[in-house]
Amino acid sequence: MPNKNKIIAFILVAIMFIAVVDVFAFRENKEQKREEELQQLQKRFEWWPTDAMPGPVKDAERGGYWWWPKVPGKIAPWGNRGYIYLYKIIFDYKEEELPPAKPQELRPSLLIKKIIKNVKIYFDYDKSDLRDDAKGILASAVKTLERNPQADILVTGNCDVRGGENYNEKLGRKRSESIKKFMIDNGISEKRVRIISRGKLDAVAPITDLVGMQKDRNAQFMIAEVEEIMMPAAGVSEVSNAKLVEEGKYVVEEEKTVASDVKVSTKEYIVQKGDSIWSIAEKEYGGGHRWNYLYEFNKDKIKNPNKLRPGQKILIPIE
Repeated sequence: MPNKNKIIAFILVAIMFIAVVDVFAFRENKEQKREEELQQLQKRFEWWPTDAMPGPVKDAERGGYWWWPKVPGKIAPWGNRGYIYLYKIIFDYKEEELPPAKPQELRPSLLIKKIIKNVKIYFDYDKSDLRDDAKGILASAVKTLERNPQADILVTGNCDVRGGENYNEKLGRKRSESIKKFMIDNGISEKRVRIISRGKLDAVAPITDLVGMQKDRNAQFMIAEVEEIMMPAAGVSEVSNAKLVEEGKYVVEEEKTVASDVKVSTKEYIVQKGDSIWSIAEKEYGGGHRWNYLYEFNKDKIKNPNKLRPGQKILIPIE
């Protein structure tokens, strides 16, 4: 009987060993297949980007571009000539997470296949918390993602013109992360949500434009079918913000844009005796350090920020 138990134990161990080997073999085959697919994908795009001239010319009738360079480039002499479909590419989208790129180093880039919906969520000043008006829109985006299992999102966080670049880069990332968290909390796989921050690089509104600054304070993303490929980090031609795809492959079949509410207003304030612009900012915003913003916003009314006139009316921005 003891020998029989030993035999059974040996068989069980053997079965477990075979199962473990099979798992590792499966993973290895999967990785090998993925590597082969990546290599095949690279062959389709290996000639791009190229600095051969002239660059692609828009074909208004067909919606794509004609690419027929006459002067060879130094980076890539020619490339494929003929009709191509040129759309948007996001180069080096993991730039913030990776070491600085070396010349012509292959870096992860995103090809946008099919745009389904564009979403833009607005934020309060210096905040990254989701407002109630945004949650309904994001809940709808979750349903869209559930209906489109091939679609992913890349969330870009943005800020208005105020504040330093480093601070705004972090704030923009926090805004992206708040949307990512909402998606994950509502059942969307973390692998389907990528985030970046642009800080205040894309801000256009001056500080006197409340509505414009509200629109600059956002996190936006497109729900789209995307494909990650490796593209050279440097040497991109004049159409560096475009993406090359096979003719007719990445056509926008459906595209909708939704955005949360713009929430800004002003209130009137009558200057009291003893008021300073610092004390008003401290009273209204909880910090006198925002006096300069208050002054810039009321520059046409305040002649001397060091000497306010009692009874004068100024506007307090509410964001």
